[in-house]
Amino acid sequence: MENMDRLNAEWVSLNAFRGLSKIASQGDMVKSNYDNALQLGGAVYPELLGDDVSILKRERESDTAKEYKQKARLSSIRDSKVVEAIELLKKDISEYEGLLSIAEAERDSKQRVDQLKKKLGQLYKAKEEIEPEGHSENQLIFRDAYNVERVIPTLAEGKGYRDFELPNDKVMRLRVLHPDRIEHITGADLIYERHSPADEKVSIVAVQYKIWEKRLMYLSDERMLGQIEKMEKFLCSEGKCDSDAEDHGYRFPCCAAFLRPTDKLQKPDQAFMSTGEHLPICKIDGCKSRGQRGADVLEYKNMKNISLSSEMFEYLFNKGKIGSKEMSYSELSELYRDFLVETSSERVVIYAQEF
Repeated sequence: MENMDRLNAEWVSLNAFRGLSKIASQGDMVKSNYDNALQLGGAVYPELLGDDVSILKRERESDTAKEYKQKARLSSIRDSKVVEAIELLKKDISEYEGLLSIAEAERDSKQRVDQLKKKLGQLYKAKEEIEPEGHSENQLIFRDAYNVERVIPTLAEGKGYRDFELPNDKVMRLRVLHPDRIEHITGADLIYERHSPADEKVSIVAVQYKIWEKRLMYLSDERMLGQIEKMEKFLCSEGKCDSDAEDHGYRFPCCAAFLRPTDKLQKPDQAFMSTGEHLPICKIDGCKSRGQRGADVLEYKNMKNISLSSEMFEYLFNKGKIGSKEMSYSELSELYRDFLVETSSERVVIYAQEF
């Protein structure tokens, strides 16, 4: 049960990091794949998605990497000293490289070495996976940005953050707020701000990630309903979805708060897939129906004509067609004044500011 709670926490958080990656990379499907999102999550939230603790990362490792870690652990017991998997790997890599260098020198030899080359390739891949010298940092899809000086409003003054360079020559400032204990995580929020610092204007979108099973979510959990209500008060009740009369050009309604149901993983080594429907929070009541024993439920079949697919959501937000109306920095500060007092008590909050 404890492992399943952790698996759910990792999985829902990973999907939020992937959603962030899609927005920040402007829909680049390679940069925003699950493996890259897992690397990003491990870098900024190592307590949950770090190499040494993540269930999902452990199951994503190659069989070769797992083999050498197991070999190192048992060798340490046998030899009564610490034996590192990377050292065992390097020793075997050196041996295979030596054998293949002999084959290269004997060019007229008819002996095949394809299996040796295949094995060496597996060893190289395993070395990349468990190399302790900051390989994860080097493989991040966004590079660190240094000496970025911007005074922009924030919901998390004093909290640690990292700045990353984005493909569009902008910078993303990323914070992760989370419960003190991982077992308290019941969902994840992504809050993404797109800034125009020169004009001191900002547009915001917020997404709540919640687990559902078989494309069905019961709306009877008081904590979940409370979190949805907080998000609705944060943006919808504050009128940030109301379009200003002076807005120019065509766009969709200024929906800024969405629910993103996330398919549950049944086991850690399951293929990573999740339907990416984003439903405006204000449309939940209109889409829900009565399930067994009279409970309110949200089903895919009742929301599919209203919700946005993952690809459509990221594209429209990047094009300025959805998201809140533009706010001044003073309006944004006022918006955050009373919001998220207990931000990280029950969920992970991934807070990104693009400027």
